[in-house]
Amino acid sequence: MSASDGSIGATKTEPAAPEPSIADFTGPASRSGRDSAGSVASRPIIGVVTPRCYGHVFVALFLRLRVSAYVICEDDDGRVLLSRWIGYDDGPQWSLAGGGLDPVEHPQEGAVRELFEETGYACELDALIGVDAEHFVSDRHVPDGYDGVDVHAVRIFYRGHVTGGELTPEVGGTSDLAAWLSREELAHLPAVPGVKLGLAMYDDGDGVPVAPREPNPPVPDGVRVEHRVAAYGRGPDGDAVGGLLEHGADPAEAIRAAFGEQRDLDVTVGRPRAATSSVHLSEDETSACWIIRLDYDVRRSSSGRPG
Repeated sequence: MSASDGSIGATKTEPAAPEPSIADFTGPASRSGRDSAGSVASRPIIGVVTPRCYGHVFVALFLRLRVSAYVICEDDDGRVLLSRWIGYDDGPQWSLAGGGLDPVEHPQEGAVRELFEETGYACELDALIGVDAEHFVSDRHVPDGYDGVDVHAVRIFYRGHVTGGELTPEVGGTSDLAAWLSREELAHLPAVPGVKLGLAMYDDGDGVPVAPREPNPPVPDGVRVEHRVAAYGRGPDGDAVGGLLEHGADPAEAIRAAFGEQRDLDVTVGRPRAATSSVHLSEDETSACWIIRLDYDVRRSSSGRPG
């Protein structure tokens, strides 16, 4: 993605508009729904060098953006609500309740839906507690004709509480068990890395309160949906600085780079303040941009200017 489209994180950027629109997207939009790799709005890219290669070896990688949302709920005894994910080569592993967002879904809506599907409980979200991003090459679920999957994973974590329902494991999905587990029990069980990461965010503070919101309106049948993530920081002058992320970019690092390039400021990016979602339909209603927007606290660093 070139600098002219407002993307940040891998190339020099121009000042970004406060809210990305369909004009910020280039190339054909992907079809709505999940593809053979299990992703939402994935796009192929040819000629990417995988980190696993030695020398100048070019391979074909399937580009996948996956945004997921998770909820951490504790009971009165301090036990955490977890689900056990299946499908790993080395056996099932425990995970926080949550998973990938459905097309045009808001992160809060997806977090509540996923927790219900995996555990049988209804819940309310209390606070946004953190965001994690990871960029890696995977050899799992590789579509025909490709050598691997270039994954940009963005994970959004919430604090929540159960409001109803009863413990009911998922049937026919990505998990097979649900349970309330103590930290001591969990320490002796196989778990995905996101459990430790999410619990550290949970223990680090109350987070930013969130309020219930209405779902995004559905897109018409047949509309192609392209999925992107945008990241912004609120600067010392109150302006939002940032834009659409390049594939694989870390949101906080991209915001810091944008402040250096657009404001000539060296900043420290703090915790996320909001995770929102918007859908922008093209004028001819044949394609749409689904944008997950992350907003962060930003403060001027001691040096004041980029090094």
